[in-house]
Amino acid sequence: MKKIARGAVAGAAGTTALNAVGYADMVLRGRTASSVPARVAEQLAGRVGLTIPGSGAARQNRLEGLGALAGIATGAGVGAVAGQLQGAVRRLGPLAGPAVIGGVAMLVTDLATAGLGVSDPRTWDSGSWLSDVVPHLAFGAVVYAALLGPPSRTAVPPKTPPAAPAEGSEGSQAGDAEREPGELASAEPAPPATLATPAFEVLQRAAVLGAATGMRSTVALAALVLRRSDGLPAALRNPAARRIAVIADGAELVADKLPMTPSRLDPPGLVGRLISAGLAAAVLARSAHRAPIPAVLTASAAALAAARICHDDRAALARRVPDPVVAVAEDALAIGLAALGSG
Repeated sequence: MKKIARGAVAGAAGTTALNAVGYADMVLRGRTASSVPARVAEQLAGRVGLTIPGSGAARQNRLEGLGALAGIATGAGVGAVAGQLQGAVRRLGPLAGPAVIGGVAMLVTDLATAGLGVSDPRTWDSGSWLSDVVPHLAFGAVVYAALLGPPSRTAVPPKTPPAAPAEGSEGSQAGDAEREPGELASAEPAPPATLATPAFEVLQRAAVLGAATGMRSTVALAALVLRRSDGLPAALRNPAARRIAVIADGAELVADKLPMTPSRLDPPGLVGRLISAGLAAAVLARSAHRAPIPAVLTASAAALAAARICHDDRAALARRVPDPVVAVAEDALAIGLAALGSG
């Protein structure tokens, strides 16, 4: 819960940065405030059967307030997810980290906007895209910086005990004199055993890898190979395996856009994704010194759910947004999830 709370606070700080950049853009370009948040709130209220009271300006003011609150909630939610995956987010680095966090936040808001029919991204000009991308990058940068925290202190290695003096020497005689009768000399401390990663964290990462596999079947395994995970067999930790992983993943990203590619919900596609998700989870569990079965089941369930949800969402969005745009957005989300889960 501490990670989630810290992430939510980081998301709130990132939302403040996003709003500040948006207001600065209004000052520089003299543009009006966006009506999209209020229209999204109106559409969402209608979908859940909620009636916004009032009329005219009073009702519009309530919608604008709801839109602003929804934006804060979205930012805090994205931050909470990033906080829960804090270790993986840190390992993304100072360039990819803000880009992935900001990209996920932008993807959530833009897909909601397009899915509700509030705005069509195909009609946006370069200025509109700039007004969308730059504030979300500021959001990602602030969230990432807030999650970094103070640098961890380097552990001081234990001091090596001095070598025992030779038998019969003065030091040996002094030591023998100081020990009680029958007391044995202390042995050197044993090296610390490798600690297992907490089971809940392993299951969370397995679910993330499974969701990524539900979108793109090779991306999770490719991420583990590229990171040279300790759970991989030795043969898959050499440079040749990394090149093969990049080629296989790139081939799938290209094939996904081809019209003759079969649906991911066809039995062969689903079986392949379940196998790939299970293998990725087994590698993850092995590197974390945990039993593989819970992780494999979690990843397989996440892959099945993600395959279905993303298939239906992509089909719905393709009626309003060009399919290649939706596909590339899904590529980015799958790669980001794989990076988070494998880190």
